[in-house]
Order: sequence, then C-alpha cells, then structure tokens
Amino acid sequence: MNTPVATETERDVSEGRSGAIPGRESPLRENFVERWLQKNWNVLAPVVVAAGFALRLFTATRSYLSPDEALHYLLINQSSAWLAYKASLTNAHPPLIFLILYVWHLLGRSEVMLRLPSVLLGTAFCWVAFKWVSAAFGRTAGLISLILFTFSPAMVSLSAEVRGYALMLFCMAAALYFLARAFEEKSSGKMWCFSIFLYLAILSHYSALFFTVALGVYVLARSVDGQLPRKAVVAWALGQLGALAVYVFLYVTHVSKLKTMIALWSMPFEGAYFHPDSGNIFTFTKVNTLNIFVFLFAQQYVAITALLALIAGTVILFGKDLLSHRDGRPSSRLGILLFLPFAAVWGAALAGIYPYVGSRHTVFLAPFAIAGASYLLAAICRQKLSVGLLLAFVLMAFSIAAVRPVDELNPSKGDLRPAVMASAVKYMNATIPKGDLILVDFQSSLPATYYLCGPKVMIPMETWGGEYHEFACDGYPVISLHIWKVIAQSFSRQFQNMAQSHGLRPGERVWVFQSGWGADLGAELPGHDPKFRCLSPKNFGGSVTVIPFVVDQDLSPALPPGSCANQ
Repeated sequence: MNTPVATETERDVSEGRSGAIPGRESPLRENFVERWLQKNWNVLAPVVVAAGFALRLFTATRSYLSPDEALHYLLINQSSAWLAYKASLTNAHPPLIFLILYVWHLLGRSEVMLRLPSVLLGTAFCWVAFKWVSAAFGRTAGLISLILFTFSPAMVSLSAEVRGYALMLFCMAAALYFLARAFEEKSSGKMWCFSIFLYLAILSHYSALFFTVALGVYVLARSVDGQLPRKAVVAWALGQLGALAVYVFLYVTHVSKLKTMIALWSMPFEGAYFHPDSGNIFTFTKVNTLNIFVFLFAQQYVAITALLALIAGTVILFGKDLLSHRDGRPSSRLGILLFLPFAAVWGAALAGIYPYVGSRHTVFLAPFAIAGASYLLAAICRQKLSVGLLLAFVLMAFSIAAVRPVDELNPSKGDLRPAVMASAVKYMNATIPKGDLILVDFQSSLPATYYLCGPKVMIPMETWGGEYHEFACDGYPVISLHIWKVIAQSFSRQFQNMAQSHGLRPGERVWVFQSGWGADLGAELPGHDPKFRCLSPKNFGGSVTVIPFVVDQDLSPALPPGSCANQ
C-alpha cells in the first residue's frame, strides 16, 4: 500500500518546524504578528520576490555594460544562431547562455533589455530556492533564506548582468528542489526532472561541475540508506550517465580547444590557489572561506554571522544523522549536501584547478551557504517566523548599506551610469575628426563595439585574431592591442610598435579610448614619464577616459602641439 505524502504544513508540524511547537503555547495565544505570518506566509513570499524583481530591474538600469557584458553581446550579435554558437566557443563558458541571449537580442538590444533574462532568472531563482529550502529544512528556514537570496548584494548584482550566473543558479535551485521532491515522493519522474535541470546547470557554467559531484555523493549516501525505490535509483543512475555525456560533449567541442585561454584566465587568481611552499593551509582556508561570504553579503559582520551559522548548522545536521543512525531511522544526509560543495572547490584550489575565492566564480556555493545559515538561524529563533524574518531583514539591511565592492577581482570604479558613457561617445563624435585612428586595449574595445559602433553593427569574429584587432567604427579606424589593459609602464613601447607595424607617420593624431577595470592610463602616465606632465585626458565619471596623442619622430606617443601652452 502506498503511504500518502504529507503536506508541507503537516511535515512542518510533525518535525517541529512551524510556529506551533508541540508542548508550547497554542498558535491562538501567540502574538498577533506571529499568528498573521503563520497564516499569510504564502502571501508574504510572493511580495518579497516581487520586491526582489523590482530591485534587480532597477539595478539593471544603473550602469553601462562592463567589458565582460559587452563581450557576451559581441559574441551573440551574429547573423544566425549557428554563428553565435561558433563565436561562443571562443569564450570560456558553455554555450547555453549565448544561445538564450541570441534569441533574446532579436527582441531588443538596450542594456536593460539584454539584462532582462538575468533579471527574470535571478528572480525565479529566489522563489525556487525558497521552495527547496522549505522542503529540506522547514518553512521558517525557507522564508529566512528567501530574504537572504532576494537581497544579498551579490545575488542582486549577478541578476542584473549580461552573464550566465543567474541562469546557472536558477537551474541549480530547480535541480535541488526536484531532487528533494524525488526523495519525498520516491518518484522516478521527479528524479528525471532533477536530471534535466542538472544538464541545464552544466550547460550554463563550468563551475557546476562541483555541484554535480557534490549531489552525486549526496544521492549515493541516501540511496545506500535505502531511501529510494529501485525505479528512482535507476532513473538517477541513467541521469548521471546523461550528465557524463554532456560533459564529454563539452570537452570535445569546447574545453579541449581552450587550453591556452584557460591558462591565461587563471592568472588573476593566484591568491585563490594554495601554494604549499609559501602559505599556511589553515590561513588560506579561513581567509578565502570568509571572503566567499563577504562577496555574498558585502558587510564583514554579516558575512561572519552567516559563516558561523553555516558551520554550526552543518555540525548539527551531521549530529542528527549520527543519532538517527543509532535509532535505526533514515538519515537526511543534509550535512553532506551543505559541506561537499565547499570541500570540492577547496580541494580543487589545493590542486591548482579552480580558484577558491570570494567572487562570482564561486557563486554556485550560495544556495548551500544561505540554506545552512538559514537552518541555524531558524533554530535560534525557535522556528518563529516573526523573529526569523526580522533577523533576516536586519542582516540584509546591513549588507545593502555596505559600500564594499561586490567583486574584488573586478572592482567597479567611478560613475557607471549609462549617461556617462553616452556623454563620452557624444564627445568623441564631436571632437575626433572622421578618419582619425582610435587606439584601445582589449577590454576597452568591447564597450567600444557596442557604444561607439552601435549595437546593430556586427563585428566579424575573425577580427579578434592576430597581434592587433582592427575594425571600422562609425567612420573611425580602431586598433585594439592584444592585451587586456594598457598600463603606463608599457604604453610607449606598445604605441611605438603599433605605429611602426601600421606605417603611421610622425604628426598623425591617435586617440586613446579607455574604459573598464584597473589602472587609469590618463592618471598614471604623467607620473611615469615627465614628457606627459601636460597630458590633458578627458575623463567621464572617473570610469571612461579619452586621451589625444600624436606620433613623434621616433614613432613613440607625444602630446599634441600646444598642450603645455596654458600650463
């Protein structure tokens, strides 16, 4: 005979996870706020999600495209989906987000329109992750996690960018939810749904590998306990073979062709790998784990609170599993689920394979970090929604008020409003004569293709080969140096080599356009070389710079005539 599946409310009451705790006051005698929340939580949750959508949409309007976002657009701005897919193979991310963006950009090409898929997916992630945490850890923990998912600065930021992280997080949350339902209902159908979303997560970002491994061990542990019928186990095993096939496909068609790019990509992450000859493993673990939480919550004390809550919650879950094993009851193995993703990427950092760092590259840890912290906070609040939600809102208020950059590997600087970039482009069109050469570094060339050339102009992918990348942009010839960021120490040599290789003549004018992350050439060049003491860069919001130069007799950069006349 089939055992009927308990409703969520019945499970909450039976496990002591609702406000109606056995042996305590009846809900009728609790305070009004607690009674209202217990009765109307299903109204409150959609309101929070709607607020999260509004916050993400607002954030999506507040900045122009970053170099990485502009690169995503450059890759998908092709004449067909097939060409967009081929272009995506030059990037270090799986193809799913590029195919979605290709279809979406046919509807509109503005910054907000391009970011809207992430806004929608990031909002949907909050809801699905809430449903998973509620199913696995109880309603109070679920609602606390909903506040944290919705208002975490990192979750908001990544849900307002032209990148694949919101897509990956949504697919991960959906996979976790269907896996929880598969165990609850002992359903092979739900297990197949889990596998489908697992495939989509894999196709969204390569960091999902750690998620795949962690969930594989978790399901094996629960299967050994006999918590799944044979049909569901077979469905899971076949699904894992499908995941392996997806990874083989990605390796053959993509990863195997990117070995040089992957080596270059890993260079900024040296501090995120453990070096046994120069570091202490305990210090490395402590500092980088805390940095992951600082990335998620922006504020140091909130990050410490969440980290300690995760550690305590995981220990409690492992302890409960030990007790249930002694009593002959099935174990939840949720401690394994929370611990393994961190252990997997930490181990990869020790092996020099993947960075263990507080940045978007480890954001796949967010569902586990927030779920574990929410579980412990719910326990501290004795499962009372009023106390738990108040605590969650206070923590997020401190996080939102923090001024620390969300991603320290790519810190934003200056005024990033779209109007700033629009002013820079207007100035260039009004000041730079048509036909004058514009020189950019690689990261600056990416927003240049979108803003100066215009979003409808397609730049052939063949442009980005060789020592120099050259393209025409609204009547201007543009040369991009094959380096990510021009700096003062090497600028003169790189300028001279470019002038020589392109046959420039002394006296020709060259305009440097710079935008993106890192050092500001206009600010640093005068201090590096006295000949540029009268340099007059035109700066827009501290984030975009246009600098005029002329080619000197030895083909090095020089100031235009009359630059020092008024200084």
